[in-house]
Amino acid sequence: MNSMLSFLTGLLLILKFQSDIPYATIQRSMELNDAKTIIHLAKEKISLNVQGKESVYPIAQAELILQGFFTRYPKGSFVFKFKGKESGEDNYTVGTYTSKGENFRSTFHFRTGKLESLSITNE
Repeated sequence: MNSMLSFLTGLLLILKFQSDIPYATIQRSMELNDAKTIIHLAKEKISLNVQGKESVYPIAQAELILQGFFTRYPKGSFVFKFKGKESGEDNYTVGTYTSKGENFRSTFHFRTGKLESLSITNE
């Protein structure tokens, strides 16, 4: 009985502290240059700003644009600088992607658990 109670308590704690932002997925995808995984965190459209070129794109086109960025700046490292709220309707997270000696500020905006916008600009 005690083990069952401990299990349920642990499960509730895990569910309570679960984040709306998939931090591990973002970090891994940025470092692996996996545009598809990042863009597919969005709904059907995403606001994308890559080095000053900003617009709202359907998923397929946004994936191509982000993959183009990764082709120009491959095999980078990614570090979170700010992790937003643990949950809620609007969440932001900011990190730095570094490739070829250049740093890029990467801002991810999530609304209701889906990626709404992504901005990658020179620092």
